[in-house]
Amino acid sequence: MTEDDRERLTDTEHVLHGPDGSGAVRNVLYVVYVVALLTLSYGFTVARALVVTSDPVWVQDSLLSVPAAGVAILIAAALAVLVHAAGSRRGPVVPPLPWVDHVVASSIDRAAVLREWWVVSATLLLSSGAVGGGVIGGSLWAADATGPVSLFVGTLVGPAFGALIALTWLAGQVGGGRSRGTRRRWTRPSDGLRLLTLEGLRGQSTRSTHLGGAVLAGDLRTARLEVASPIRRGRHIHLRSRGPVPTVVSRDLLGLRRQPGQLLTGALLVLPGAAGTAWALSSTQVPVVLAMASVAACYLGAGAWAEGLRLLGDTIGTPRLSGLGIRVEALAHTVAPVLLFLVLALPVGLSVRARVDAPTAPPADLALWFLLVAGLVSAALWLAAFRGQPPAAMFSPQGGPISGLIWHSRPLLLTSVIGGLLTRVAADGGVLGAAGIWLAVVAALGWLWARRRLRVAADAHRV
Repeated sequence: MTEDDRERLTDTEHVLHGPDGSGAVRNVLYVVYVVALLTLSYGFTVARALVVTSDPVWVQDSLLSVPAAGVAILIAAALAVLVHAAGSRRGPVVPPLPWVDHVVASSIDRAAVLREWWVVSATLLLSSGAVGGGVIGGSLWAADATGPVSLFVGTLVGPAFGALIALTWLAGQVGGGRSRGTRRRWTRPSDGLRLLTLEGLRGQSTRSTHLGGAVLAGDLRTARLEVASPIRRGRHIHLRSRGPVPTVVSRDLLGLRRQPGQLLTGALLVLPGAAGTAWALSSTQVPVVLAMASVAACYLGAGAWAEGLRLLGDTIGTPRLSGLGIRVEALAHTVAPVLLFLVLALPVGLSVRARVDAPTAPPADLALWFLLVAGLVSAALWLAAFRGQPPAAMFSPQGGPISGLIWHSRPLLLTSVIGGLLTRVAADGGVLGAAGIWLAVVAALGWLWARRRLRVAADAHRV
């Protein structure tokens, strides 16, 4: 950047924000400071308690082994792939639209006018990685599961992972805003910032504004439409009539064929989720937190495949083109995500069970448990698709954010908390014991709740 460009940029920032600048970096550093204090105070205590209550010797033998390191690397690679794909829709550098039109479009060095937004995003990711890695490593050391080397490794691996996510996120934004013929390699973040196009920045800035409005209004459909990727594959494949119900199922499968990103996202969530669920069911030493996270991953993965069910919830007041009743069509839209979940989860679960020494759950019980989990997950998918209008308390200035968070997370809490706890109990008492009965009861009650939400959502459009 030349001296003239530096003076022009300084004058622009002075006119907009005064002599002290925007203060965005300072605000982020203060937020990082507060979050770090809270995490080191409470997060460290909770993490240490989880390790102590999960038998530190087992943690050292199981989680700190070469296979566990391989799984961690695979999970990190999967997250990097997902973040790279998300960068094409909403990247780390999204300035306001007036800044793009009047400053980025000028002759000033593009890396200089976009550096502030990149520094803010990179600071958040690096600091989150450092705090998270330090808390995990320190909790393992404090619980006598490892030595002080875990704290040193955690404080190094955490920021490195944050840097990997930040660079991958920027790479996704750079690649998503340029055509295939104009893509160029870059090795430094400043070079990547210079490759960001005005059209891409305008599109992401507009999308970010729309997403903010959708979040404030609680309009999930608008938010999903904003982040949805354009369909570029499988457009030559046409849907053929095979009867009402098979046609609806084929339509959902065709939608996943045309959007392979959703199919891959669901698989990247279901595979580790099914492996963790099978591990927690086959071993009595697996922490309950791991079981809860695994069942939650199963729900999120199946949710990535339930776009047809969500679309039915968005258009529930319109005439049904299939001629089916609303309940029958909802059941038809549930076939694809449940079928894909079972096709992926059962083989992975059985293979994990075969590698566990002295497993507590035989293959038949493991398959039965995944069927019960599929029932619970499908009920939660209905609750998410037919949740209806947000509660009035969500728009109150006092408890609005908390009410909105609870309202949005009810299906996730139903599957992760109850499913994870019962999975951990089933490892001790068996699938055919009290845990299996309770999971069947909870799944049945979840279905009754889901049917009621469907009826309420359908009746709301008749008033």
